[in-house]
Amino acid sequence: MPTHFTFCRLCSGRCGLEVDVDSETGKVTQIRGDRQHPMTSGYACIKGLQAGELHHSETRLTRALERQPDGSFRQLETEVALDRIALRMGAIRERHGPDAIGTFRGTQHYTNSTAFHMLTAFIRALGTRSRYSTMTIDQSAKWVAEQRLGSWAAGRQRFEDADVWMFVGYNPLLSVLGNNGFTVLNPTRRLKAAKAAGMKVIVVDPRRTETAHFADVHLQLLPGEDPTLMAGLLHIILEQGWQDVSFCAEHVDGLDQLRQAVSPFTPAYVSARAGVDEKDLLDAARLFALESRRGIAVSGTGPDMAPRSNLAEHLIEALNVVCGRFIRAGEQVQNPGAMSRSRAVRAEVVAPARSWESGRRSRVRNLGTLYGEKMSGALADEILQPGPGQLRALIVDGGNPVNALPDRPYAIEAMRALDLLVCIDPYLSETAQLADYVLPPTMMLERPDMPLLFEKTAYPVPFTQYTGAVLAPPGPDVVEDWYVFWALAKRLGLELEFDGVPLDMTTAPSTDELLEILARTAPVPLAEVKQHARGRVFSLPAVTVEPPRPERRGNRFQLAPVDVLAELAQVAAEAPDHNAWREQYRFPLRLSVRRSRTVINTSYRQMDFARKRMPGNPLWMHPDDLSAAGIADGSRALLRSAHGELQVTVEADTSMRVGTVAICHGWGGSGGAEDSQSELGVAINNIIPAGDYSEEINGMPWFSAVPVEVLPFP
Repeated sequence: MPTHFTFCRLCSGRCGLEVDVDSETGKVTQIRGDRQHPMTSGYACIKGLQAGELHHSETRLTRALERQPDGSFRQLETEVALDRIALRMGAIRERHGPDAIGTFRGTQHYTNSTAFHMLTAFIRALGTRSRYSTMTIDQSAKWVAEQRLGSWAAGRQRFEDADVWMFVGYNPLLSVLGNNGFTVLNPTRRLKAAKAAGMKVIVVDPRRTETAHFADVHLQLLPGEDPTLMAGLLHIILEQGWQDVSFCAEHVDGLDQLRQAVSPFTPAYVSARAGVDEKDLLDAARLFALESRRGIAVSGTGPDMAPRSNLAEHLIEALNVVCGRFIRAGEQVQNPGAMSRSRAVRAEVVAPARSWESGRRSRVRNLGTLYGEKMSGALADEILQPGPGQLRALIVDGGNPVNALPDRPYAIEAMRALDLLVCIDPYLSETAQLADYVLPPTMMLERPDMPLLFEKTAYPVPFTQYTGAVLAPPGPDVVEDWYVFWALAKRLGLELEFDGVPLDMTTAPSTDELLEILARTAPVPLAEVKQHARGRVFSLPAVTVEPPRPERRGNRFQLAPVDVLAELAQVAAEAPDHNAWREQYRFPLRLSVRRSRTVINTSYRQMDFARKRMPGNPLWMHPDDLSAAGIADGSRALLRSAHGELQVTVEADTSMRVGTVAICHGWGGSGGAEDSQSELGVAINNIIPAGDYSEEINGMPWFSAVPVEVLPFP
């Protein structure tokens, strides 16, 4: 029984795996964390360890599906399906223009190196500007902050060198992000080691999370009060003069304006409004700004899925700016990237871009674009509202927008209204159930790959790994994601440039050939990488950070743009007492969304291992709130917002703070409220409206800090 060394690609963690495969059946018999892996040292989460079930599930698609007039699906060969899809796409493009065809990148697309670059090539060749992704559903506020504030070319300080770290709405011991400074390599062990070495940890989260158990200070704020709390920390730091004076003088504009704008956010005000202890707030500010010199504040999706997320992310990064938590000239970047093009690293500010102000506006809600992407919060509107530029076709790869978008019935209506909906999905997801065509892709153990995306932020050292296919695809109609885009381009008569290299459009390349293209300028030849089955930390010299270029010396961080100051003033003018929430809304509780260890966003909820560990999608409440509502732990209840109600199963959770409830986002079956009875769990976006509950700049929906009430089930 051969053992294969590979790495997981279900998320950005890329944990090393040992996979045993039965020689006769060709199926996985066991998966273990690779104890000799240079980065993860045997760590792997439950999802990666159960990847065999993902590959061999009886519900997995192995043939393409075509919707019939009566709504049923018919199996057909993938090449035939591609013929028919291309024919319909060509007609739509000819009649309505390329922008009538959109693409949606899902989570699983981002973990597929070749698919990511091939879709980019396809979009360019097609000429469409209708690009959407999950990024503008849960994290686009980070992009807005970067483009309003500016960024530092050499990057922020590293976890490995830090003496303090602040996690804001981020719980990396449960759910990881690959590009926020805390590298996701055996996260519990790394956090324990850092604590043992003296690192101080600050956690900002409404729940006492797994990460909060390691906190020196846990600011257990009310959902949606991240801007209030961050403004309060900045108030203390600037009032006490704990900022990095020299860094601010050289690189920052708007410090005095920001100081004035946060002046109302006194410890007393923040305590009353956000529900945190004044002493804890002062301790957190002192730990971060006065008693520590290295370490940053990083955020997850927590503040990004709540109201005023753009303001929250601006203030989080402003905290790093005023404390000067960046790599300076003369310091070294330890990971130049084993597969990345070599380039100079400069200690300079990248000026704000504010691309949403200069690019093409959406025709429905007048939203701009971020890094060329349209805002997914308005995707359903772009489909349903007629007129020039109406979106008429959509290709979804590795995602499930029906379960990700707000106002789920409205999203379902939109998907059904498309002239053409194509899903690349190994399972019949809720979006795929509405598709005209579903194409079955290979899964991670069936394709060669490398951890190319976020390479320099995911690893603290120049590590990379090549993996070949461990398993054979379960049939000839199962194709790689990238092949779909190449094959459609060929049929549409398009010429593709893959990472700048023109492709032969007569004969499809192999995945290895595509990886060779991506690695062609790397300091480590791909042939050498392939010699190390477990991957390797390559001996590449650290890059010394250079001074700024003369033409960039005038670039400065913009701490206090006019729109940021206006929003801060709006927050400051609101009632300071958090009990005013009960008076302002007829719903007394605040809803937040949280992550689960057993699933990834909208993926894999149907798997046995996930259902055993988390059957359904419960609503978590503090026992005191359950008692006050007269609801028993484990019983049925009604969760009600201004937009609707759902049947839920409640679970007592002492990690919650009183007055808040939490549920996972991305669950639910193919229908509506009746899904609350199903093993796929309740869909919280059924009671989250589209448009009304969203940010102005990026259309980011509000899934957290939503006013709700929980009532006994009749």
